[in-house]
Amino acid sequence: MDFIAFAGTNLFLKRGRKYRFLLLGAAVSAFLSVVCLLAVKNYMLYCLVTHFLINTVMIRIVFGRCSAKTFLENWAVTYLIVILLGGMMEWLGGSGLLARNLLLAVPAAALGVYGALYYLMQRRSFGNHMMRAQIRKDARYIELVAYWDSGNQLRDPYTGQGISIISQAKAREFVDGKKDRIRFVPYRSLGETDGLLAVLDVDEMVVQDGERQQKFRHMAIGIAQKGLLEDKAYDMILHASLG
Repeated sequence: MDFIAFAGTNLFLKRGRKYRFLLLGAAVSAFLSVVCLLAVKNYMLYCLVTHFLINTVMIRIVFGRCSAKTFLENWAVTYLIVILLGGMMEWLGGSGLLARNLLLAVPAAALGVYGALYYLMQRRSFGNHMMRAQIRKDARYIELVAYWDSGNQLRDPYTGQGISIISQAKAREFVDGKKDRIRFVPYRSLGETDGLLAVLDVDEMVVQDGERQQKFRHMAIGIAQKGLLEDKAYDMILHASLG
């Protein structure tokens, strides 16, 4: 059950973790749960320890180091899958369908839950173009939700380098005004004939699209004007060449 939940989270949030980590995490989680069951006599305490300590630690181990926001997303989706799986298993048992065949009941429940989640994911706007990203400079890094936009053809007119665009709110979290060198690149867009875009050069950008991970060295990141990306479901617009 733990592996199915970890695998579902990995799939739907496009974390790109190897399945050996998911299997290891599920095995360790199951072992610790058995130890806790034998050691803790109070049922309420057992539930608290397994759900809010063991499973929380295992989610952190399975999906690795990440921001608090990303960790909460991992935790929430994992528990949503666990709850849905439990409900589906109970329904299959109560209705008599596959009640006596656990080997068929578990895959059937997983298939039903995954099917429902897949449908919801497909209904999300920009679902096929949304992915995880991370930019790094010196010892700093920030995790972002990126949107690949074929319409973003913005390039540095001096170097020809494609420019991805980050929201101003995320830029405030990442940019060091005392150390970072900001340059201004002229651009043209609808309603803006002679604009200047603040651009920061970063050491590396990592884009995670499902199990496919791409690393780009020495990337140019433009900083959007205030309010341009603040109400969006993503923090950065990738350049068209990165799709």
